[in-house]
Amino acid sequence: MLGAARYEEVADLLLFDAKPPRRPDALPGGNGLAFDWELIAGRSWRCQWMLSGGLTAELLPEAVRLSGAQAVDVSSGVESRPGEKDLRKIRAFLAAAHALG
Repeated sequence: MLGAARYEEVADLLLFDAKPPRRPDALPGGNGLAFDWELIAGRSWRCQWMLSGGLTAELLPEAVRLSGAQAVDVSSGVESRPGEKDLRKIRAFLAAAHALG
């Protein structure tokens, strides 16, 4: 993660997300792929940062434990299908986040 360190002086916030898959229809984000949390385990950053990339209610506790994230971003992890948010999954994610606090 040395590459991210060079942005600490110029960024307001770092966002750690999974790399998009190599396929023509891949989006720059929101692909539902989990970020490898061990890449930033035990690391401290000089600016604020947040974790993204395939987070779900089930994965959130381990992702936060390994990465030390204090802020997270979720989108596809609370969808029933691409672009359709699932209220049950949103509630479960919020409950998992609340349990960490």
